[in-house]
Amino acid sequence: MKLWEKGIPVNKAIEKFTVGKDRELDLYLAPFDILGSMAHITMLESVGLIGKDELPVLMRELKKLYEIAINKEFVIDEDVEDVHSQVEFLLTKELGDLGKKIHSGRSRNDQVLLDLKLLPAMQSGK
Repeated sequence: MKLWEKGIPVNKAIEKFTVGKDRELDLYLAPFDILGSMAHITMLESVGLIGKDELPVLMRELKKLYEIAINKEFVIDEDVEDVHSQVEFLLTKELGDLGKKIHSGRSRNDQVLLDLKLLPAMQSGK
């Protein structure tokens, strides 16, 4: 079930029109999304929302995902909504409930804006 679904069938033509190439673009943004997640968990640890012992565990897994993403091997599963959900899913699959903490205090809009901000900065080598 997609995040926005509320138990009401969605017209497939409307869904196709509104979703477009989201999954393809999300794959392109995956490395930037993961880098943003690394910064986010560092902040979460600094304010006490994740423990000092949890930060290196999450960071290690995010670094693995980053390597997969920059090698263009990152995949968003068919039943997963977007890159953010896939990252959280993979972390949760590997780390259990600790993986779910990555979303604390963060909206998907914030994540997309950060991804788009990092994109040109990373491409220009800044």
